[in-house]
Amino acid sequence: MIGVDSSAGMLAVCAERAREAGVEARIDLRLGDLRRPPVDERVPLVTSPFRAYLHLRDDAERLEALRAARELLRPGGRLVFDVFRPSWDDIEETDGRWIEREPAIDERADWDLAARTLTLSVRGPQGASTMTLWWLEPERWHSLLAEAGFTVEACYGWFDRRPYAGGEDTVWVAVRE
Repeated sequence: MIGVDSSAGMLAVCAERAREAGVEARIDLRLGDLRRPPVDERVPLVTSPFRAYLHLRDDAERLEALRAARELLRPGGRLVFDVFRPSWDDIEETDGRWIEREPAIDERADWDLAARTLTLSVRGPQGASTMTLWWLEPERWHSLLAEAGFTVEACYGWFDRRPYAGGEDTVWVAVRE
């Protein structure tokens, strides 16, 4: 398995977890950007978990990342990723409020509907961090996948493969054309 992340710290955590699980010999971790992954190999599966594509600011960056994933895939290979589109209930319940998500860890969501961004701030005993995510409607993800050279095999509403019937979360399975 090849793992690519733009954070050396996250790669170190992954390497430690792999050592703990006894699978360190089975992984190859590389520092890089998902828009230009440092991978020459062709693979049957590319995954982009944890809503990573929501860190991409615009369609140009999204297409760059999707096309990069496509180039890594063998013909017929699959790209699997998850993203969200917020519900109005989630926006109303969380916008501008600090909420304790786990003991001693607070999270604040600042939603900008015009820009389609979520600025997420987290604070806890070990420090604080802020990141911005950009979301799209599922129909736009479908169009971007087609433009990048994929056929959508499935769009699920969650990781248990329930059919997407509206809602916040989508898990995409796309095949390289």
